[in-house]
Amino acid sequence: MNRTIISAQALRLFQERGYENVTVQDICDACEITKPTFYRYVPSKEELVLEVYDDITIRLSQRLLAVAGSGNYWEQLVTCFDTLYQESSKLGAGLFSQAMIANLQEDRHTFDMRPYLTEVAVDIIRRAQEAGQVRNLAPAERLYEAASHMFSGYELLWCIRRGATSWREDLLASLEAIFEVPEEWRVR
Repeated sequence: MNRTIISAQALRLFQERGYENVTVQDICDACEITKPTFYRYVPSKEELVLEVYDDITIRLSQRLLAVAGSGNYWEQLVTCFDTLYQESSKLGAGLFSQAMIANLQEDRHTFDMRPYLTEVAVDIIRRAQEAGQVRNLAPAERLYEAASHMFSGYELLWCIRRGATSWREDLLASLEAIFEVPEEWRVR
């Protein structure tokens, strides 16, 4: 038994039943372990939720590598945010709500920008600016920060509305507005 197995089983249960409907005992039963064993690897059920965002950014980095060779830098940037959207949607608003609540109680840095992802995204933005795919010539770091915070805002509204919103189209339209993307480069 290890933390990775416990995390995977917990995530599966959270997705099936909702975070609130899963107890530590449920996770232990799914893993065929005792509570002392659970707590040897994981300090709390909440801690498992806080790891989710790191897992998403790892998958995002892998997906970005798959499209990195194309000359369509705007498409690469859209892939970045679209992957975040898709992964968030798969996990559900309830799970992200719990992560947000935990961070409101104490900043656990769950939603901080990840340096490796920031570096890649900023590079893509610079290349998109140079290629004329993005007309907004503000510093790429500031554009990425603005887009990331905008994404978090859409994600927050999605959580508040308990998943009863499809925000992908609004997100893409807002990204196009922030970056001032010419019509011929827009991805839909």
